[in-house]
Amino acid sequence: MNGSTSILPSTPMVTQALAMLRGSLERVAFVLALLGAFVAPSPATAQCLPGWVPSVGTPGLNNFFTCTQPLPGGDVLVGGIFSSAGGITANSIARYNPATGAWSAVGSGTNGSVYALARLPGGDVIVGGVFTTAGGVPANNIARYNPSTGNWSALGAGVNSFVFAMAVLPGGDVIVGGQFNNAGGSGGRNYIARYNPSTNTWSAMGSGMDNDVYCMAVLPGGDVIVGGDFSFAGGVAVSKVARYRPSTNTWTGVGSGVDNAVVTLGVLPGGDVVVGGSFQNAGTVAVRGIARLNPATNTWSALGAGLNNFVSSVVVLLDGDVIAAGYFTAAGGVPANFVARYNPGSNTWSSLGSGTNADVFYMGLLPGGDVLLSGYFTSAGGNPATNIARYNPGPTPLVVLVQPAPVATTPSGTAAFTVAVEGGGGGYRYQWQYYGMPISTLVNPTAQSPVLVLREVQLNTLGFYSCRVDSDCDVVGTRTVELSFVRPTCGPSDVAGPGQSPGSDGQLTADDIIVFLNRFFAGC
Repeated sequence: MNGSTSILPSTPMVTQALAMLRGSLERVAFVLALLGAFVAPSPATAQCLPGWVPSVGTPGLNNFFTCTQPLPGGDVLVGGIFSSAGGITANSIARYNPATGAWSAVGSGTNGSVYALARLPGGDVIVGGVFTTAGGVPANNIARYNPSTGNWSALGAGVNSFVFAMAVLPGGDVIVGGQFNNAGGSGGRNYIARYNPSTNTWSAMGSGMDNDVYCMAVLPGGDVIVGGDFSFAGGVAVSKVARYRPSTNTWTGVGSGVDNAVVTLGVLPGGDVVVGGSFQNAGTVAVRGIARLNPATNTWSALGAGLNNFVSSVVVLLDGDVIAAGYFTAAGGVPANFVARYNPGSNTWSSLGSGTNADVFYMGLLPGGDVLLSGYFTSAGGNPATNIARYNPGPTPLVVLVQPAPVATTPSGTAAFTVAVEGGGGGYRYQWQYYGMPISTLVNPTAQSPVLVLREVQLNTLGFYSCRVDSDCDVVGTRTVELSFVRPTCGPSDVAGPGQSPGSDGQLTADDIIVFLNRFFAGC
């Protein structure tokens, strides 16, 4: 065995036993497959093609929303200038459940508009806008909300005017931008300031800006791109857009900037930034309302032929495409009513069906990849929609993140194979296979779970395993991997029956053969 001389005599009994073993393995595989055929998971249904989700905009909002913030459980906080959401009273902030479409109030809300939301690493949410109370607690235009307890608290003395944008740094501090010049009770925090949630203190970001800040985006390395209507940032001459480095508290320009206000930013998977607003030129490149910035080189490029009017909001989809919305009716030369989709790979635009029948002011990405839109429209994709609509851009492909790995165990040991996936529209259904045939849950209860567990591994359990994963919109298969016995260090006594050496009793018994076969397939 394994190149050594066999110590088991070659007899008709041994030959017959090996033949019976091969037949048993084949029958086991057949039975597993037969049983699995009757219990294989049934397919689910979902909206797998891009399109507008009906009924989301009825009853909708009595005014538009301006910001969204996903929560860990899947719900989304929505802030704006509304007082009613989904038919319930909700003062400028509400909680939306994307799975059920249900709305709920966030306590008594705020007594003024909410324009920005940012979730802290610990789960609390910073709420900014123009208000003096939040949840009944005095708070100057900015407050802290605990979604678990429903409690509100002030951020020190707050700020003395509008908050339009916020961004959470990797370390947990919050950059706050807007129209103020006083933060935490101190002046000199011109239009932008840094807040430390751990100490409840504010600090200046150099000399700040000379005009309004409208949007922010954190780059993969931790720097922040800031957009607005300013000409100076930290004393540095810029044009509507600048870069801030938190580690040094310094500002730099972004090339020669753009020639009009920047109101929205989105970071692409590779680190480039999509910049939107009312400008027509970015750096030395002619663009129309939207452009692409490479932060590594400070260079600008156009997004096709751009848009024929102002861009108010952009979101980057899970697959890397971009949805842009605003006041336009054409994107890249393609008719598109107030909202359009851009593919960075092909540099092309496409419409979202019939779009909306009026301006779109803001969009937010939901946890599952859908887009929530708001504006002064009454129709989206031909469906009634009162100031709010939901668009499904189609699922990303179903991909395997974690492939099963080969496993070697000992006789009567335990083995496990694991798979992890993402994309495909969710609704994952797993089916483990043995030699390409589905395993029944009657044989193994874990056969339709992400982890296949095999206990008391014997000869008839060894072999090749794989998993098929179905989602609501796609299907994928894993690689095939082997379950084997660990190869031990073997000697003549390893093939003997209990308490005896081979042939010590002068007879070859069934116990001798069973022990021999176990050791043989274990590698002896």
